[in-house]
Amino acid sequence: MGYAAQAMKKVHENMDLNKIDDLMQEITEQQDVAQEISDAISNRAAFGDDFDEDELMAELEELEQEELNKGTRDVRLPSVPSTSLPSRPASTRKRAEDEDEMKKLAAWAS
Repeated sequence: MGYAAQAMKKVHENMDLNKIDDLMQEITEQQDVAQEISDAISNRAAFGDDFDEDELMAELEELEQEELNKGTRDVRLPSVPSTSLPSRPASTRKRAEDEDEMKKLAAWAS
C-alpha cells in the first residue's frame, strides 16, 4: 500500500487544481456546443412543416408571371407594312407573264 501512496503522491505533484478546473470548464463548454449542434440538426427534420404549401405556390406563380412580363417587355415586334400586299406573289405573277410571252412567241413563229 505504501507503494500506491507514493505513486499517487508523485502523480499529484505535477497537477495544478487551477489547470484542472480550466480544463473541466473547457470540456463542459465543448459539450454544450456539441449539444447545440445536435439539437439544430435534429430540428431540421420539421423544416417543411412551418410553411403553407398554398402560400408558397401562390408566391411561385407571382414570380413566374413577373418573369413572363419582364420577357415580353424586351421584345420588339416589327412594324406592320402600310402598303397593300400584291394579290399574287411576285414569282407566280412572273411565271404567268412568261407563259403569256411564250404563247405570243409561239403564235408569231407559226
